[in-house]
Amino acid sequence: MIRKNKISFIGLGKLGLPLATTFAKGGVEVMGIDKNKTLINLLSNGELPFYETGLRTNLNDANGKITYTHKYKEVIDETDISIILVNTQIGQSYSSIYVKSAIKDVCQELKKSDKEYHLFILSSTVLPGDIHNDFIPLIEKETGRKLNEGFGFSYVPDFVKLGSVIKDFENPDMVVIGASNEFSNTITKDLYSCIPKNNPPVFEQTLAEAEITKVSLNAYIVNKISFANFLSNLCEKVDDTNVDNITDAIGCDKRISPYFIKGGLSFGGTCFPRDTWAFIEFAKRHNMEAKQSIASDDINKEQDLNLLEIVNSFDKENVAVLGLSFKPDSPVIIESASIKLIENLLAEGKKVTVYDPLCLEDVRGKFGNKIEYTDSVEDCVRSSELVVVALQYQEFKEINDDWKTFDEHIILDCWRYLDRNNFSEFEYKCLGEKIL
Repeated sequence: MIRKNKISFIGLGKLGLPLATTFAKGGVEVMGIDKNKTLINLLSNGELPFYETGLRTNLNDANGKITYTHKYKEVIDETDISIILVNTQIGQSYSSIYVKSAIKDVCQELKKSDKEYHLFILSSTVLPGDIHNDFIPLIEKETGRKLNEGFGFSYVPDFVKLGSVIKDFENPDMVVIGASNEFSNTITKDLYSCIPKNNPPVFEQTLAEAEITKVSLNAYIVNKISFANFLSNLCEKVDDTNVDNITDAIGCDKRISPYFIKGGLSFGGTCFPRDTWAFIEFAKRHNMEAKQSIASDDINKEQDLNLLEIVNSFDKENVAVLGLSFKPDSPVIIESASIKLIENLLAEGKKVTVYDPLCLEDVRGKFGNKIEYTDSVEDCVRSSELVVVALQYQEFKEINDDWKTFDEHIILDCWRYLDRNNFSEFEYKCLGEKIL
């Protein structure tokens, strides 16, 4: 009999902790494991280790159902199911080093045990083929057990977005379960049934199919993003066009849909760049060239250069940047278009002033005293002749003509988020239409 009322959960980062606490909130007892002792101490004291929408409430609701430790000692004795959700983006690409490390740590305890069965459930994004070629052989080697005899393996990839992780876990468009056999599938499907609130379709697949499904979805989405960005760049060269009027129209076609088809800045974060690379690499391993993904990646890189070229066209020495993370409602600055813009402006000797409601400390840790930091939107706007509005935050809509400080004071709205009709003193410009 497999114990399903208590699980071990390895990896309490920006995706892992929301999912672990969601399980606990749903009535499953959770042993949360992470090697980061500082993180464990914060969680044990009831402190929020990072910002994610709804995480404070989740931590409170999970209280009494989840414990936190950096040790693996009791993972086998107290649980029969281990979920692994650790980071697989190392630098700018993919690495399974932390997945292998977590598997080895569980195996060190499993090989000491005489229990009949333990189920590994992986949730981290991995390169197609890694489960069968690397992870399962690793478990067999470390424990001396055979797949589907002494252990099982399932893969339940996440389809969530930073900034709405908990909402996305609880309201998924679909649930994908890859499993090594029917027994593993049944246990996994039953365990995860406590998470969704919206009765989504469940796709039961092979492990290989689930791996491909995950990276294929993001690879397809970035194709849409890069197409919209390329279209936006085209509109910047044509009179009497605004890219939103075009994408809003074509997005009504059910074959396209209105999602992820808005011209703006390059995609970033922890998922899209990694999964684009993973899909290209997956194809390469099978002697194929993912030309569409390569083109999307090239367009994404060009988007950063396009932004820099437009900013430089205004010939201003002082530039303010509003919004610094890779997307709104997230403190993550990995592969952020704003961060890359700041780096380029500093390299050209420009003075940069910034504001963000969530990630100023991380940005300060990256740039130190090379840039200026402000505590409010107004202070940031007043500081510089050119103001780049890089993200869509409601408080940015407070910008008004009373804040105009310079004779020529320019707003560059990267997502066409502000209402241009509110400005008669500021010079309003935006991406996605002809600027000069």
